[in-house]
Amino acid sequence: MAETQISIRDVNKEVFNDFKALAVKKHMKLGQALTMVMMEFLNDEKEIPKKSLLKMKTSNWGNGTENTSEEVDNILYGG
Repeated sequence: MAETQISIRDVNKEVFNDFKALAVKKHMKLGQALTMVMMEFLNDEKEIPKKSLLKMKTSNWGNGTENTSEEVDNILYGG
């Protein structure tokens, strides 16, 4: 794996110091800890599907199924 040296601006000093202290406590190099957090951040973004109920399409189950939702409700909850 190639390594890159970077400079980062606008990092909250207190947050950085806490992060650095935790990395030291876990016996990790700062770059390793930062890489781990960045990978987790990227994986979290990939795992969350960007779906909306408003964009879902309806399904046609054919003739005679127009009241299926109500029939299921009657069976489950009584009618």
